[in-house]
Amino acid sequence: MYIATVIPFQKGPQKEYLSYFSPNEIPVGTIVSIPVRKKEVDAIVINIEKATDIKSEIKNADFQLRKISQIKGDSPFNKSFFIACQKMKNYTVSNTGTIIKAMFPTVFIENISKLEKTKQVEQIDISENIRQEKLIFQATKADRLAFYRTLIREAFAKKESIFICVPTRYDADNFQKELYKGIEQYVFTFHSDLTKKSLIENYNACLLETHPIVIIGTGMFLSIPRNDIKTIILENESSEAYKQISRPYLDIRSFTEVLSSIQKIKLIFGDTLLRPETLYRHDQGEFGEVSSPIYRISQAENEEIIDMKEETDERGKKTFKIIATKTKEMIDDAIGQGKSVFLFSTRRGLAPITVCNDCGSTLLCPSCQTPIVLYGSKQLTANKSTSPRIFMCNKCGRKQDTEISCPTCSSWNLNPLGIGTDKVYEEVKNLYPKTKIFQIDKETTPTQKDARETIMAFNRNPGSILVGTEMAFYYLRDEVYVSAIISLDGLFSIPNFNITQKILHIIEKLHNITTKKLIIQTRNRDNKILENIKNGNVLSLCREDLAERKSFGYPPFKRLIKITFEGSARDTEKARNFIEELLGIYDPQIFSAFVSKVRGQYITNTVIKIDHDIWPLPTDDKKQVNEILRRNLAQLSPNFSINVDPEDLL
Repeated sequence: MYIATVIPFQKGPQKEYLSYFSPNEIPVGTIVSIPVRKKEVDAIVINIEKATDIKSEIKNADFQLRKISQIKGDSPFNKSFFIACQKMKNYTVSNTGTIIKAMFPTVFIENISKLEKTKQVEQIDISENIRQEKLIFQATKADRLAFYRTLIREAFAKKESIFICVPTRYDADNFQKELYKGIEQYVFTFHSDLTKKSLIENYNACLLETHPIVIIGTGMFLSIPRNDIKTIILENESSEAYKQISRPYLDIRSFTEVLSSIQKIKLIFGDTLLRPETLYRHDQGEFGEVSSPIYRISQAENEEIIDMKEETDERGKKTFKIIATKTKEMIDDAIGQGKSVFLFSTRRGLAPITVCNDCGSTLLCPSCQTPIVLYGSKQLTANKSTSPRIFMCNKCGRKQDTEISCPTCSSWNLNPLGIGTDKVYEEVKNLYPKTKIFQIDKETTPTQKDARETIMAFNRNPGSILVGTEMAFYYLRDEVYVSAIISLDGLFSIPNFNITQKILHIIEKLHNITTKKLIIQTRNRDNKILENIKNGNVLSLCREDLAERKSFGYPPFKRLIKITFEGSARDTEKARNFIEELLGIYDPQIFSAFVSKVRGQYITNTVIKIDHDIWPLPTDDKKQVNEILRRNLAQLSPNFSINVDPEDLL
């Protein structure tokens, strides 16, 4: 009899290693099925010993050994992928099996017997003398594609393959369409929406092809054991889709960087506008560059900014409107020609702005000039509050009492406004009762199937109008004639410290899908972001954003760790006290979530801001997270979730 030590592949809190017995010796690296409680779980064997060699340990164990249920086959991923998962376990405060579960497609585990085995032996060079090349490439999409075509030809000449990592299936389809001409038989696309049969066929074709290849896929497919891959391109590097939204909240960009550092292969970060964290690391000399980064917004000449404070009614009196007069004229023209229209808005219920009914000014934060948000009873903590409504800035966190007057005209006649997709849809329906109008957002189209069907119906009906959020960008493949941002000011109220970059990317994406004209509606025309966008050059804006991040202690100057607790009012109070005691030396900031109560449970967030040397990305063996802090975080109960490098704080 043999005793096997295995790492189970499952999400959620669990032990790193489990032990099982087997009547036969099983090679290390074999994938097996094991019983865990009342279900079967896949696992990888990492050690095997004869039972006779560890008799005393077995006898003294406080648990009964169970038998391995099934031997599935050899591991379908290579050693470097496994090491990357091991390294990321401490960084994310999880375990190796959880990382593998998050980063390896289940379909391959379930069909191991149908997968080809790699014929190439992976060589991991651990020499410290070999320095990995990491490059940024901030340029227009057209320029990036032209460079990638050249890079692919050069790689093929050197008998090397390339992996282009993309955030979504739509990016995968788009890049495949742009790059496959002339090399069709050597380009393979992977994403989770492909059928099981297609994924297995593509996997096997990748391993059987003797010629160098290009793999275009989402991060889940970085595990494909093609050992001649010498370059990974992280495309659309700024996309929030790279950050997983459930435990272990893995950032695929971080995983990719760790994986490429183990393999010591070239890594290119590509986007029209890279994340501030990436650009800062380039400025610090950590990354090289393909070419000097370009800070220009394309097609800025095709946009018009509308000051909504100047809108008037039929009598010429200033009035509040959802659709500006010029925006309506633009829509009229498009519909008259049978052309499509896209109206962008925030989702229902998100982040109202507050305006003065007398002078029309928007209330701004005194510290950072960002529109402030009125928080009501839904944002209260589990504790009783003496001030049920406050104004708060979602960028710098400054809070103000609601008993304030307009800073422009001193009026008390203030009015909170929220212009979400529902309001826009209703307004457009009233203005165009005979036009087909479609809506896409998290509430209206909650599933991928719903979203796809909505977009397909929109594309089948020329002269129709689509009202939607950022969600639309993941599904819109055809261009639209005209588009409009209905309330730019509402975007500033989104609780996200990345909001400046987020707005820039939304505008860039709208330009990319709009052929004729983009209108931006705002009640704050003098906003510095708008000034930079209109000029087409956002370099100074990016520098200002970095300066603000430094003053607030945001990335790239600090590492953020967000801890979220969900429980009753009583449990929440206990959790707050426990966190204060456990993490007190890190000055934890504890506050209610943006939506602070879900299904009767209170949601409370804690954020700690720490130096990077305390919690470094494990790109080499010398970079280890602080063990004391890691142990403290690891002892938190499953009611706490830990998110390292969160996209937002609220």
